[in-house]
Amino acid sequence: MDSRSDDVLLQKAIEGDKKAFEVFYQRYKRQIFAFIYRFVNNYGLAEELTQETFINAYINLDKYQEKGKPLAWFYTIANNLCKNAIKSKNQKAEVSLDVPLKDSDGQINMLDVLEDHKENPVIAIKSRELVGKIQEAIDSLPLSYKQILLLCDIQGQSYQDVAQILGCKPATVGTRLFRARRKIAKKLTSLYKEKPKKWFKWKNVNFLQKDYPST
Repeated sequence: MDSRSDDVLLQKAIEGDKKAFEVFYQRYKRQIFAFIYRFVNNYGLAEELTQETFINAYINLDKYQEKGKPLAWFYTIANNLCKNAIKSKNQKAEVSLDVPLKDSDGQINMLDVLEDHKENPVIAIKSRELVGKIQEAIDSLPLSYKQILLLCDIQGQSYQDVAQILGCKPATVGTRLFRARRKIAKKLTSLYKEKPKKWFKWKNVNFLQKDYPST
């Protein structure tokens, strides 16, 4: 396993080391795929955009500027590709609890990405019920809110990193994230006729783990 830092790997790649870029790709392809998949909600398209993200990054390495974390640059590319894809196509949702998603490491389905479901069966039941509904709520958000929610709450990026990715101020990230969470809470309230906070805590039930399958 290559222990070199992201900064070193990307710098080596800029200098022409293809293997260094391959290491970076293997390190983050699943994480980037997870973000894209939740953004476009279409497995096939997510695979295409993931590949396109890394291809675009590779052919534009000479344009990379060392500002913040290297991974943020890849998120920026992925985010732009997702926005363009959504604007140019009317994508149909593909949320399913039981359809297995295959990769080189085996199979995984939507229910497998429920965090701590074995330790808390109550949350597991609620999460199982909510997976599709929460994804629908995420998809209903304006793009400016959706991308921030995915980057912060699902991908675990900091306000500073997200600000770099989106080209805005950290304070803007915080404001939009608050509004995005509130919109989803209201959506769930209208669906279940009760306040979601009674049994659902956004940060405690991360049903979209970072380590999502990709090819």
